[in-house]
Parts: sequence; C-alpha cells; structure tokens
Amino acid sequence: MKMINATFFIKKDKREAFLSDITDLIESSRQEKGCLYYHLYESMEEPNTFVMVETWENQEAIDNHNQNPMLLKLGEKLPEYSEKELDLKISDLIE
Repeated sequence: MKMINATFFIKKDKREAFLSDITDLIESSRQEKGCLYYHLYESMEEPNTFVMVETWENQEAIDNHNQNPMLLKLGEKLPEYSEKELDLKISDLIE
C-alpha cells in the first residue's frame, strides 16, 4: 500500500474555487479501482492550508489516478489557486 499526503496552500480569495474543484475530484477518486482512502482536511492553525490524505493499493492505482481528468484539471489551476508550491509526500505503508 502507498500513502500520499498533499498539502495545498490556497489564496484566501481562491478558496471557494479550489474547494469546488477538489470536491469533484474527491468524489471521482473514491470510485477509482485501488483507492482505499481519500480525504481532505484543513489546518486549524493555518486557514486555507489543506491536506489531502490518500491511501492506494499499489503504484499502479496511483498511476491510473494520475490520469484522472479532474486531477489534471486541478493541476492546471493550482498555480492560480496557490500561495506557494504544493508539498507532496509519498510513502510505502507496512502491511
């Protein structure tokens, strides 16, 4: 299994657009083969800092997810939404 933590640093005035796009992505991603967990959280200390926590069965599931049109759309818009660069961490989980 693999876990992904993606931290987004969103501009205050882009919050609603980001949440709209990412809500559609979450719904779609949860239906993908190999998706075990896909949740978005917001920091209590840093408003508009969000962490997506994902767990996938394997790398193949992640590779397929990376072709999701909604993920690609979000990736295109992310520079416009973000105050700073996405922080992405991928880990292997011990089963």
